[in-house]
Amino acid sequence: MITIQALIVIFKLIAYLFISFVFLIITLKMWLEPKSGVCRCKTKLHGKTALVTGGNSGIGLETARDLAGRGARVIIACRNEEKSKQAIADIIETTGNNNVEYRHLNLCKFSSIREFADNFNKTVDRLDFLVNNAGCAGLPLKISDDGLDLVLQTNHFGPFLLTNLLMDKLIASMPSRIIIVSSFLHNFGRLDINDLGDVNTKGYYFTKYANSKLCNLLWMKALVKRLPSGVTVNSLHPGFVWTNIFKRLHTLAEKLVYILTTLMFKDSKEGAQTSIHLCVCPELSEVSGEYFKDCKMHSYHKLCKDDVFVDKFWEKCISLTAKK
Repeated sequence: MITIQALIVIFKLIAYLFISFVFLIITLKMWLEPKSGVCRCKTKLHGKTALVTGGNSGIGLETARDLAGRGARVIIACRNEEKSKQAIADIIETTGNNNVEYRHLNLCKFSSIREFADNFNKTVDRLDFLVNNAGCAGLPLKISDDGLDLVLQTNHFGPFLLTNLLMDKLIASMPSRIIIVSSFLHNFGRLDINDLGDVNTKGYYFTKYANSKLCNLLWMKALVKRLPSGVTVNSLHPGFVWTNIFKRLHTLAEKLVYILTTLMFKDSKEGAQTSIHLCVCPELSEVSGEYFKDCKMHSYHKLCKDDVFVDKFWEKCISLTAKK
């Protein structure tokens, strides 16, 4: 039989563990996400067109909603048509802007990207903002139909090809902006330029994901050297946010990530703020090739400052995405 003294000891132990856990959560939040940047620009976007990949949920949905609320025509490019239709209805209801539409795009397949771009270039008269937001985490370690690691293709090579195919439209619409959603985790990337598609590189989910996000920044640095002055490109860390990209994780891992992100980090609306800021901030009209966090410029991986490597990286990406 448990005595009262024993129950008191157990209660104190539970209370101590709970307080320690809360303290740990607060400490981690202050270290990893000390503040949440908020875009305070009042810019209106009437007459402008924005394309948001992965705009049917999470950060992409909140980015699309904000741009629509400012008066822009917003095109959501995703794989899931039913979910996208629900997102569009939600955006229209909350913003009053009916000029929101869905177009099918599968970044895992170059054929889908080429079909999308061909149709877009023929039917859309301008493109002012290209928000490369779509991404994945927790996908199986497998090779895509195009011969590249599936995570690398979804997070980098797909957006890379899409942007190149829409470049003429961006140039014709100058001034225009390209936004690339990367991650702080790019700092943990370790790329092999001779195996850029990560076909032979051994690694875990984290390694693949970090590599894909480092590719995002290297691509930005390569792209800024090749763009005309009227087109800018910037990248960002949205913050640690719970989004649907974690739905593919193992059930236990998904629940753990959900608990941690809910307690410590941002929601989707907060996570979208830097993407929105890079689209609408007037002071950034001539800023290009920079990496942002919480709506402020931030430092990034030193490899991105190696011009020789950046140029080799660009040529390799062109080769890997070329039509066979």
